[in-house]
Formats: sequence, C-alpha cells, structure tokens
Amino acid sequence: MNRLIVDGLGKRYRLGGGSDDGRLPALLRRWTPVVRRPSDDEEKPRDFWALKDVSFTVDPGTVLGVIGPNGAGKTTLLKILARVITPSEGRVVGSGRVVSLLELGAGFDPDLTAHDNIFLNAAMLGVPRATVAKRLDEILQFAEIDKFAEMPLKHYSSGMYLRLAFSAAINMDPSVLLADEILAVGDQAFQERCLDRVKQEAERGLTVLFVSHDMQAIVRVCNRTLWLNAGRIAHVGDSEETVAEYQNSVWDRGLNGGEHGRNANRFAVLHDVAIVTEDGREIRGVQTDQLSYLRMRFEMLENHLLARAAYDVRSRGQLLFRAADHQLRYFRHAGMWEAHMRLPAHFFNEMTYSVLPSLTVAREGEGRRQYVLLTEPLSFIVCAPDADAMEARRGEKSVCASGFLAPLFRWKFQWLGTREAGEQAQQAEGESDVTRA
Repeated sequence: MNRLIVDGLGKRYRLGGGSDDGRLPALLRRWTPVVRRPSDDEEKPRDFWALKDVSFTVDPGTVLGVIGPNGAGKTTLLKILARVITPSEGRVVGSGRVVSLLELGAGFDPDLTAHDNIFLNAAMLGVPRATVAKRLDEILQFAEIDKFAEMPLKHYSSGMYLRLAFSAAINMDPSVLLADEILAVGDQAFQERCLDRVKQEAERGLTVLFVSHDMQAIVRVCNRTLWLNAGRIAHVGDSEETVAEYQNSVWDRGLNGGEHGRNANRFAVLHDVAIVTEDGREIRGVQTDQLSYLRMRFEMLENHLLARAAYDVRSRGQLLFRAADHQLRYFRHAGMWEAHMRLPAHFFNEMTYSVLPSLTVAREGEGRRQYVLLTEPLSFIVCAPDADAMEARRGEKSVCASGFLAPLFRWKFQWLGTREAGEQAQQAEGESDVTRA
C-alpha cells in the first residue's frame, strides 16, 4: 500500500443555518420563511470548523495515535478517512482496504447470527467469500464466541459485540484500520489481546489510526502520535514526546477527569498511594479527630532529578482542592522514594473522599517537565470517632454534614458592652460633631 497522505483537510459546519453546503430541498427552502421567521436579534448563522488545515503523512506499518480533548476533531478526522462524511476542503490520498471501528457493532444486523454477519460484513468490504470461510473459525475463536456463532446478535452483550467487531475487522486484510476508542468498552484481558494483535499486524504492514484517551495505551502501541486541539494539529511526532506535551497542557489547565494519564514515563514510576497513621499503618477509614498522612510511593529511574508531589482531593464529583509541594525537590539518587503529606485532625467531614496523586518530574538543568499520575484514585471514608461522639452530636448533625469539609477553627469573642451603652456613645459622638460644625 502507498502512504496515507492527508493534505490541508478541513471540515466546516454551519451553526444556526441548517446544512453547511446550503443544498436544502427546494420545497423546504420555499416553506422555511413561512414556518419560521427569525427575529432581528437572533444569532446569525456562523461557521464552525471541526477540522482546519490538517496535514500529515502515515507510512505503511505505522500505528498513529490520535489524542486531544473532547471536541478536538478526532472522530471527525476518522469519519472523513472512512468516507462516512466528506471534507469541506483538502484531500486524502491513499489506496487499499479501509476498515473502521468507529461505533460498536456498526454494520451488523442484530437479527442475523454472528456467522451470517461475518459474511455480510466481508461482502461490504469486498472480501471474497472463500477467504472468509477459511478464517471463520479464527474469527470466532479470537472473539471467544464460537459457542454462540448461530445465535442472533440481538441477544449478545456489549462485550460480545465488541469482540466480534474487532475480530472480524482485523481478519479482513485491511490496509488501514481506524479505531475510535472502540477498545474502551472491553474487559482488560481483551484490551490487552487487541493491543498485542494491532502491534503484530503493524509489523506486517497494517496502518492503524488509534484514537484513545488512555495515554498508557497510546505510548505502548503507537509509533507516532498526532495531537489535535480545536480542530488543528498542535503536535505530531514521537509518542512519548507528544503525550508528555499533551499531558503538560492538560495539567496546566487542570485535570477534568476525561483523560487517563500514565503512571510511568522515562523519568519516574508512580506506584501507589495510601492513607497511613503516624506509625505507618495503612488504613481505609479516618476518624474526624484523627491525625493521618497521605503516603505516595514512587521510583526515580535516573539520578539527579527534580520532582514535586501533589494530590487532587475530590468528593461527590467535585474537585475540593489540590495540595502540592511548594517546590521542585532535588533527588540525587535513583530508586524507591516515599512522600508523606499530613492530614490534620478535624478537617474532613463525614463522607467519602477520593485522592488522585501525581508527580511532576524534570531533569536537573532542564526547564521541560513531565507528569505521572495514577489512573485509579484512592478512596477513603471519614467517620465519627465512636458511637458516643455520634450520639452527642446528633442535635447538630445537619450543621456538621452541610459541607465537604468541617475544619475546627479557633474562635474569639469580645464583649462590646450593652446596646444602650453603644447608642449613648454614638449619640454623644454625633452631638460633638454638630458642636464642632
């Protein structure tokens, strides 16, 4: 297969003005002014570019990761390459069979069996029936549905749908495989098998465009990575470098929970986080009057590194605060390290919290920084000290449980005298002002 060339690609949508190409049916155009007359102050139609001036080249055998925030244009790019939608400008040059996994079970008939759907899918892709017949057993075995091959797909679970869709696609001799977060709904074991199979097929010349929010998978599988932002290319190049730049950008804007970061890079590995007591014992619950610590364990892979630890604390879907070390600390030696952050007593309320640890790492003398974070946060519960304390506070429970935090501040009260004394003093002050006037 020749190289896949994307040159000046752009996709425009018309917001508020109907179709982006203006080709409304004549009858609809005739009746639109009668049915709906826009007011003078109504927002005028405007152009929205989902993609703009996107150009890149993919050589055969390349697994190209496509990353970016939601709305960056990743799915639009894959839909254009799959010829689901047409671009507004630019062109795509290449040859070979393109197989897309843009939607779970797309192209399958739920009333047909898996056996029939495989042959139907192959016919739509132009694969000879004899070729499919030779690979039928392999497709069913890889999907782990050989026992259910004669069952209609409408009785399948989403996991069975996914396994069949991927197995059928990877065995249709594709030249280009387009995968849009399709592996996110599979179980961990199947995801590992799919990623390994993609790497094997790439070594045989398969070109893959892989969209994912899982940065760990992107770095592991992809030779190169394309970072899209607001429909334009922000960076394209080595996967490790591109993912690091992207995660730096995401971290600077604040984590939104949509990205699955990496717990390791070329500098450090973030192993685990735990709640521990003063004597180092791990616990899963903290009493409101108990002093405890957040313990982060990480491994430095090089000598002479700089690092700063941080924690994002959340509850009920809300980011409560981010606690970070005040400086980048110097680590002379590689190896395992621990970082402890003190959690004061009488600070958290009686509810469940989650903690996402992260580590900022940089080489000594370099300004460029990289981030690692755990993909799964630590959850812990805060409760009252004992039943007697709970009973004593029952009358004020509604006040104590009204917020995310319940810090015990120091209070100071000062007597200012009676109200009558205050009024007399104020009146005397007013009279003196009149006298002075």
